[in-house]
Amino acid sequence: MAVRHKMNDHQFELLLRAGDPLPNEATLPAETGAAQAATRAALRRVGVRATSGLVAAFDAFAVPWGLLHVAVTDDGVVSVEFEAETPDFVDRLARRLHGRVVPVEDGAVPASWRDQLAAASAQIGEYLAGRRTAFELPVDLRGLSAWDRRVLAGAASLDFGEVTTYGDLARRIGKPGAARAVGGALGRNPVPIVIPCHRVLAADGALGGYGGSGPGGRTAMLAVKRRLLRIEGAWSAA
Repeated sequence: MAVRHKMNDHQFELLLRAGDPLPNEATLPAETGAAQAATRAALRRVGVRATSGLVAAFDAFAVPWGLLHVAVTDDGVVSVEFEAETPDFVDRLARRLHGRVVPVEDGAVPASWRDQLAAASAQIGEYLAGRRTAFELPVDLRGLSAWDRRVLAGAASLDFGEVTTYGDLARRIGKPGAARAVGGALGRNPVPIVIPCHRVLAADGALGGYGGSGPGGRTAMLAVKRRLLRIEGAWSAA
């Protein structure tokens, strides 16, 4: 099962646990010299703090607005972050997963994780280039509350180019009046783009929020949301 088209809560729970086999023919974008240096610094920091074994691998690659970090585990894509500094991204993820997070080039990374990262990087790149309208990737939402999972299941049901409001999404998932709580859950989405929380707008059609405060600040994150909606032909406001 993959993140595409509409699904109910039961189907989404299955998605969290299994996921279809991933294509392995995609190639990873080359990491920049600056990203490589940041990766080494991140590993030095996390290597001291991590107390458990290897839990995730990541890659960082250039996108139109800066750097995008993607991480995977045995169960699927576990993190997508915009504009984060690599050391900070690795540190946050290692703390969240209670283990060691390493770059894809690390010799300890299983081949299956490399394949997952290759697929995720390729599919996200295709989406940003306007060549993909749905993702076929398993996701790992470990650690999220039942409420957050319910809200993200609703967001995952939104098709390419389809937008809704926080209030309408609350009604769709059976919690009318919970627009603010829906917005909070979407702000905690660990895998934006793959689960398209950018398709949820304010009641007046304004952008609302995106990615919580985001590492680049509210203005930068709203600019990313606007860009994603424009890719889908769903935003034409000045």
